[in-house]
Amino acid sequence: MNANPLAALMQDRCLRTAAALKGSWSENAGANRKRVMAQHQVSDLWKDESYKLGVLIAAGPSLKESLAEIKALDRSKCEIVAVDMAYAFLVANGVIPDYVICADANPVIQRTLTADLPAGAKAPILLLNVAVDPATGADWDGDVYWFGMMSNFYDGDRKVWMQQDHERRSGCSSFLVPGGNVGSLGLSFLLGVRSSPKVVLYGHDFCWSADGDFYAGGLQKDLAAERITSERQAGTVFEVDDAQRQCRVLTNASLMDFAGWYRDRMREYPGVVENRTPVTIL
Repeated sequence: MNANPLAALMQDRCLRTAAALKGSWSENAGANRKRVMAQHQVSDLWKDESYKLGVLIAAGPSLKESLAEIKALDRSKCEIVAVDMAYAFLVANGVIPDYVICADANPVIQRTLTADLPAGAKAPILLLNVAVDPATGADWDGDVYWFGMMSNFYDGDRKVWMQQDHERRSGCSSFLVPGGNVGSLGLSFLLGVRSSPKVVLYGHDFCWSADGDFYAGGLQKDLAAERITSERQAGTVFEVDDAQRQCRVLTNASLMDFAGWYRDRMREYPGVVENRTPVTIL
């Protein structure tokens, strides 16, 4: 029996989510096979060694406070990976990342990949999970590189490990290690594929102050409301101190679980991952 009620809750959620969605994930992996074969795999971006700083940008509400610092980065000495939810906000504020990463199989995530790039600007490289909806990223103007998610889920109905099922159906043999959210896949990409000697984090709040400002710039309000409402109905929204204890913030069970995964990685690799997010529970 798990002595940590929050950990037990999240484990149960993960199992129920996998059971409910495994069929659609598998179908999507098969439907994306032609695109995978015609495009690239994340392993094609492998570097044995790199001197460039890895910059991982998530979509926390404090991201607006970090824009000046991000813009001041020497782009010749760093690589920026943005999660899908942060992409449009960054472009609207003059920051074009090198990579955008997307893993959600929900068809609605497609709209987060739309941004008004300046005339003549090159689109970032899109990193796509093989289990996304087949329409996701289909009209992306730049290069697309595919990956599967490493998984220890065993599908008892089909008698196959989910990771192997997705590989066979999609033809993609490149994998990233997830930690519960899309940002964790970005960290896996920067450390495991691009060999970043150090990764700095922006927008990794794992918390919010006002319900209308859940995602950076107040974007995707309907998706934010859906997440907040489901957690409130489950009784898993909490008021806590931010890491600097400068203010009280709201968080939920999922965000606390994601932050815990990052915290474990920072303990395992001291000095390699640095959180520069101004308001955060990490």
